[in-house]
Amino acid sequence: MELSIVQLALLAVIGMLIALLCKKHQAEVSTIISLGICLILMFFMVQAFDELVAFVQQIAGIMNLEYVGVLLKLIGIAYICEFAASLCKDAGYQAISGQIEMAGRIAMMIISLPVIQSIINTISAFMS
Repeated sequence: MELSIVQLALLAVIGMLIALLCKKHQAEVSTIISLGICLILMFFMVQAFDELVAFVQQIAGIMNLEYVGVLLKLIGIAYICEFAASLCKDAGYQAISGQIEMAGRIAMMIISLPVIQSIINTISAFMS
């Protein structure tokens, strides 16, 4: 099932309004509604991301591009960490949010090490 960006935005706004109405009387329910809406939106974003990944892999196969997998992993890590950190911030857990962001940065650095090593090897080959 595909939803347009307008429908997703409308779903988010309606969910936010319902969560705001519930927040006065039952803060726990408000948090659960917010989390549920976020998960629904994430589900549809992941489906759209799958289409993008398939397209990039097809182009990479045609053009024989290296490190497309690394790029896709980096984008995935960034989105997942941003999503998790935002949820933690909204729930009032800024310290956990900061740790998620830091873990994402470290994971991205580790994933990008082969690219950095390739660049260093290329530079050293030119200098010799």
